[in-house]
Amino acid sequence: MRKISLIVSILGISILLIYLFTKPIEINSLKEIKIGTLVNVKGQVSEEKELSFGKTFKINNVSIFCKCQQNYQGENVEVTGIVEDYYELRVKVMKIKFISK
Repeated sequence: MRKISLIVSILGISILLIYLFTKPIEINSLKEIKIGTLVNVKGQVSEEKELSFGKTFKINNVSIFCKCQQNYQGENVEVTGIVEDYYELRVKVMKIKFISK
């Protein structure tokens, strides 16, 4: 029984490490992207909406969701996140970085 537990835990840790070290895919559109894919989007924030539990904004017509307070309207940013389906395909932010113009 202990051997099975050890094998399962090593397998789980291996899968998490593989997921941790995968590089995000550069995208400009969410067409043909699978849910759960790690992606990277760069560009200027075109529109921004505040929600009670976060914000949504668009970069190159890609919908982005983050639980943040900062205003990104008109800023050039690089967003790394995971594609999710919440009424539409969108990217849930893991990291936002400002980029120079």
